[in-house]
Amino acid sequence: MRTAPILATAALLLLSQLIFSQDGPKHENLGPNINTTTSELTFLISANGKSCYVLRDGHADNLAKQDVWYSYKDPSGNWIPAIHVGKPINTGRNASIFALSVDENQILMRGSYVDGEYEGSGISVLTKNKKGEWGEPKKLEIKNFTKYSDMGSYNTARLSNDGKTLLFSFSDKSNDENGDIYISHLILREKWKKPKSVKDFTSFVSKLTQNNSWSEPQKIKSLSIKSDDELGPYLASDGVTMYYSTNKAGGFGSNDIWMARRLDSTWQNWTEPVNLGAKVNTVKWDSYYVLDAKGEYGYLASSLNSLGESDIVRVKLAEEIRPKPVILISGKVYNAKTKLPIGANIEYENLADGKNAGVAVSNEATGEYRIVLPYGVNYGFMGYAEKFIPVSDNLDLTTIAEYREIERDLYLVPLEVGSTIRLNNIFFDIGKATLRPESYPELDRLVGYMGQNSKMVIELSGHTDNVGSDEANLKLSGDRAQAVMDYVLSKEIPADRITSKGYGETKPVGSNDTDEGKQLNRRVEFTIIKN
Repeated sequence: MRTAPILATAALLLLSQLIFSQDGPKHENLGPNINTTTSELTFLISANGKSCYVLRDGHADNLAKQDVWYSYKDPSGNWIPAIHVGKPINTGRNASIFALSVDENQILMRGSYVDGEYEGSGISVLTKNKKGEWGEPKKLEIKNFTKYSDMGSYNTARLSNDGKTLLFSFSDKSNDENGDIYISHLILREKWKKPKSVKDFTSFVSKLTQNNSWSEPQKIKSLSIKSDDELGPYLASDGVTMYYSTNKAGGFGSNDIWMARRLDSTWQNWTEPVNLGAKVNTVKWDSYYVLDAKGEYGYLASSLNSLGESDIVRVKLAEEIRPKPVILISGKVYNAKTKLPIGANIEYENLADGKNAGVAVSNEATGEYRIVLPYGVNYGFMGYAEKFIPVSDNLDLTTIAEYREIERDLYLVPLEVGSTIRLNNIFFDIGKATLRPESYPELDRLVGYMGQNSKMVIELSGHTDNVGSDEANLKLSGDRAQAVMDYVLSKEIPADRITSKGYGETKPVGSNDTDEGKQLNRRVEFTIIKN
């Protein structure tokens, strides 16, 4: 496939912006590397906005009438010419993909597949293997799904970023063109409980990522108006802002994109829907609207001034119709000793209450992982892998700010005598050795780990920066190490398996000339003495 000249692409994009008046839609065509002279129907963009999937109708290279194509941005930020993805996504039957996980390792596609064979209407999940190839689709077990999907015009399904909620649009009656919005929740076979070992957490993540059991779809009554058509629901990365298409009164065309925000955990209470306005909506039919994690642009198919019957366009959103800001965290997990990438399970928790806030899985070959988290929480996150000591870190997002992308690599320490591990998520009152309650999840993991490794003997060491006298720092560091040891001993760990010592400011790991360095030096660690 030949690439269009850069100048031609730029001219096309400029033309697509100038076509519309100041008062009309501000659509920006994604250009000929995404769009063709046939029809581009739906679009999925990755959380980081750097790759996408597009559904093409009637393309000469399709296996069926409708097939899925893939593109990504080159180092200059331009989309490469879209590539036909082939099997198992395109099977010779009309294809469509509904959702892409944050880490891009799972996709939801239309159709129920068992052992690679099409079974009927439904939804299936595909997962990438260690080589980065898509495995065979496996159907999601959604209770009474055919009761809803066989009625009227079945449209689409979307998955929340945390992987725990599906959104659908269904019709109530046969041959009914009007749809309503429904939700379904992931059914965990076991209730979440804090892992006490790597084995515990690995088992939980495996069940979470491979659990295909979902609750019966339930209508969102406050957004489903009997006489109106609602379809194409899309939940933004903040987990509360939904965009959907409807022909309700007050729009500009047959169907417009509207927005509502979820008010509570029932999923039934939402703010009054707001039309996204004339900069987004056209006098024609508008639907299947998606965003990346940043939420600055919305993407949709439009037939207005398109290269073919319909094209994928993007439109910059006004602040008031953007989702709430989130943070996109990406990084790699390494063996701290060899510096080679490893596959690991990563847990995010709310340090205030210890509740699970999300999980991620790093790629075994590259160590890469990615997760989206909303603001308003002080998070702890931990990396778990077999034969390694769990390593934790802290990310305080209690202050609402703008969208950010953060890189955080994790270095997991092998389970060996002499290994030293920092206890990152333990907190003391300022200048004191009093443990704060948000330290307990971290210390409970240490207790559990010692319980799983019954022959392990450790030394807890306390360290300070250089502020204050040598004597005061030595005492404070020793008292803090003792406080941690007292907590561990209170959980029935034998006293002969743990000792504590304060080193004051004598073993810095950072410069005491900066605030960041001082923070690194204020720490409690444990070293494996025997195992």
